[in-house]
Amino acid sequence: MGKKDVVSKIYLGAADRIADLLNNELFEGGSAVAESDIMELDSTAASTLKDEDNIVNVRVVAKDLVRKVRFGMQVMLLAIEEQSDIHYAMPLKVLNGDAALYDKQWSGIRREHKRKKDLSGAEYISGFGREDHLVPVLSVVLYFGEQEWDGPLCLKEMMDLRTLPEEVREKIADYPVHLIDVRRYPHAERFRTDLKPEDAYDMIASMSKTGELKELKKDVEQTEDYDMCKAIDMMMQEREERGIKLGEERGEARGIETDRNIFRLYKKGYKQNEIAETLKISLERVKEFLEE
Repeated sequence: MGKKDVVSKIYLGAADRIADLLNNELFEGGSAVAESDIMELDSTAASTLKDEDNIVNVRVVAKDLVRKVRFGMQVMLLAIEEQSDIHYAMPLKVLNGDAALYDKQWSGIRREHKRKKDLSGAEYISGFGREDHLVPVLSVVLYFGEQEWDGPLCLKEMMDLRTLPEEVREKIADYPVHLIDVRRYPHAERFRTDLKPEDAYDMIASMSKTGELKELKKDVEQTEDYDMCKAIDMMMQEREERGIKLGEERGEARGIETDRNIFRLYKKGYKQNEIAETLKISLERVKEFLEE
């Protein structure tokens, strides 16, 4: 989602807002999920493969936001993908991310069994015992775009199955996408928390350091058409223009992915020099981003 990642991650990452979103989307505005049921998790997962030459290849997959959600004694992982543009391979993107999260769990289970040395036979070969379980993953795509989504919403919609026999088509696994069209969301009135525009305007103005946006907030507050999406669009247009100018002056554009990783590590409590060492970037680069 580019530059919107940081903005929406901060705003939507709050536990009370996530609980409100789940209650609204899954329980018709009920109260099945409380703020205390939401727990933070690392949003990255890595899968490791070996080729025929025994060379290890590591593929890192990052969701925009991952949280553990508790339902009584049961837990699940909520993974949020954020899109400002239509993604015509979205089912595959979601599938790859979910598979990486499941693989991360499996790797952890294998390591624990290896430490305990408590498996044998087929369980040992699997690295997964008969009594082991994976934590289910629910992925939600938040789409902020102006154009109505016309991309595929399941894996089979990315395939041409017309010439295959029906008996074969039925056996091909599908993977649906749970997409929320933010601009056209039909149940906004059911929200109970501050999933409302004013909070977004304050946060966006603070993040972007644009006095114009703060002034704009005063004007827009007077109208009925005061919404979060409009605030985000206004801010992103300003940031993109500023980014182009900055890129012309410095000869390169800001690395969005690097910014995300700096912010993620900073939120985890890493010191500035630790962030620089972990990401293999200069300390000045870290300081510059955090100061902004």
